[in-house]
Amino acid sequence: MSEPGSASVPVKPVSRQPETRSRPGMGNWRQRLRLWSGLILFAFCLSHFLNHGLGIISVEAMNKASLWHYRIWRNPFGETLLILAALTHVTLALWRTSRRRTLKMPRWEFCQLALGLYIPWSLIPHVTFTMGVAKEFGFVPTYSQMLTMLWPDGAVSQSILLLVVWFHAMIGLHFWLRLYPLYRRLLPLAATFAAAVPVLALWGWIEGARRLALSQDITMHVTADQHLWADSLILQLRAFIFSLILISLFIVLIRFLVQRFASGISVSYPGDLKIRVSPGPTLLEMSRMKDIPHAAVCGGRARCSTCRVRILSGSDTLGEPGPAEAAVLSRISAGENVRLACQIRPRGNIEVQPLVPVRAAAGSTRHLQDAYFWGVEQVVTVMFVDLRNFTRITESQLAYDVVHLLNSYLDQTSAAIRAEGGYVDKFIGDGIMAIFGMDCDAETGARQALKASKRIEAVMAALEAEKGPQFKDPIRLGIGLHLGPAILGRIGAAGTDGTRGGLTALGDVVNTASRLETENKVHGSFLAVSKAVIDAADADISDAETSDIKLRGKEVALQIFTMTNLDGLLVPDTGAGGKPTAANR
Repeated sequence: MSEPGSASVPVKPVSRQPETRSRPGMGNWRQRLRLWSGLILFAFCLSHFLNHGLGIISVEAMNKASLWHYRIWRNPFGETLLILAALTHVTLALWRTSRRRTLKMPRWEFCQLALGLYIPWSLIPHVTFTMGVAKEFGFVPTYSQMLTMLWPDGAVSQSILLLVVWFHAMIGLHFWLRLYPLYRRLLPLAATFAAAVPVLALWGWIEGARRLALSQDITMHVTADQHLWADSLILQLRAFIFSLILISLFIVLIRFLVQRFASGISVSYPGDLKIRVSPGPTLLEMSRMKDIPHAAVCGGRARCSTCRVRILSGSDTLGEPGPAEAAVLSRISAGENVRLACQIRPRGNIEVQPLVPVRAAAGSTRHLQDAYFWGVEQVVTVMFVDLRNFTRITESQLAYDVVHLLNSYLDQTSAAIRAEGGYVDKFIGDGIMAIFGMDCDAETGARQALKASKRIEAVMAALEAEKGPQFKDPIRLGIGLHLGPAILGRIGAAGTDGTRGGLTALGDVVNTASRLETENKVHGSFLAVSKAVIDAADADISDAETSDIKLRGKEVALQIFTMTNLDGLLVPDTGAGGKPTAANR
């Protein structure tokens, strides 16, 4: 989707790669290599932890299953692949750490980084015995040997290591897979899996070790000299790992000091917000260094477009997009002045506008806490509700009766909208404008709008019953619904102080929804809804009249559905596991 207004801003053209389909591991070659090496390590850990879980049954079951585990991972090919994956993953993690200009980052990213640095340090003793002593002295690391060695002195440290490894893997998998719709639908199942595996693994290995300690006298095959050899190797490897970590952090410190005392450039944001920073970091890092909220779902790896910004001026300070950035920009059909903040490194003064909302951390200034202060592009469903023949209904009526009827209509209709998650934008005389999908995806917003329409139909019936005999004409309402991209922002004085007031939607979707509301007069209907809303909600709208209308300035006619009542409207809910279930609220 092209960013609105992109054609009106003169910028330096940038090249775009041909559109590529979203696939696992999208990013530059280092990101793909880090991802796939992590997946190999995850496959090993998963099979190893599931093997641990068999200790719930017996140690013999653990030993038998480990034979298959060793056939996969302890043959020359599997062992080489595992070692290369571990070295690659750690090296790229340290390289990425050393490339940072700031250690300010989201909590999940910091947790993943800290746990990732802890794992090699704590894993070295275990690897030294299962691989080092095994290779050097022919030690066979069966479960009987290893469980006896670890129980009870190493029980706590080994359990912590297991949890740290699993938690680190789950963070990485979640923030990679959450970009895909299928994963979001299977999230409850994935969460169950993520919780069950470590519980079973801990239960299994502890139960197996406890049984061995109670029932058997296991002869250890590791001598005192072999222990001394292993301890010496552990110290050397830990010193090496610790040195690499210190070097990475030292490089970050050097970069920070250099840019702190170097001549700076200015970065301007909407709302007359301007910061001064030294060139070198990415725009995303610059925002984080100055506590400016900036969306980045994938953690700044060019696997999503949530950090995208519109370059208002200073595009000549930016380099050409790399393959990863170009692929993302092509996939979303971004305008030529749209770039990814996690990839661009400004070398001169620049003015930008973030295009995706983000919740700011507590303690920021008021206008920074409000993402809509800047203006946000989002696909939403816009609703217009109108009270039919209001002038004729109120002719020759007492003013207080009219005010009571109007307030009752506005209050009940607004409550129906809010009950389904909608935001009441404004009251326009006897009309209401509402927005759905501001805090959720477009599909959910469309369903909310249709369900709210059913609630409003009940409001219409209630108003008719309570209007009083002085109002002769029946109460009739009309609703128009349309889905599409809109600019959400705080307009005018209400937006200058970051308050909740003044939020509105701008764009073609608003004009179209208003036009659909007036179409009810032509068709004598209660609801006029575009096909875009029905398709997004995956709703069943039987008994509806279908027609095409021509909108001003549009070459293609818009297909709409009109209904006099909503008995035939079925809107799916989202049940357990993300599967749609029919509901007619």
